[in-house]
Amino acid sequence: QRLLVGFAEDVTLDSAGRMLVSTVLREFAGLDKEVMLVGQGSHFELWNMEAWRAQLAQVMQDGGFTMPTELEGFSL
Repeated sequence: QRLLVGFAEDVTLDSAGRMLVSTVLREFAGLDKEVMLVGQGSHFELWNMEAWRAQLAQVMQDGGFTMPTELEGFSL
């Protein structure tokens, strides 16, 4: 947790509505041309696309995903 929170930064949107991620964070997370924006309720995560695909493949290999009962009625 200390490692992750230690890299946290406040960011602002530019005039075009884009969020600019610092070079330090891009390098730490391995973000380059293709990234995945993953919603997590009150926040979101940016993933390197290859790392995201590997994570999904691992979840499927481990038996897939089971929806927690707290989210059964949740709709987007």
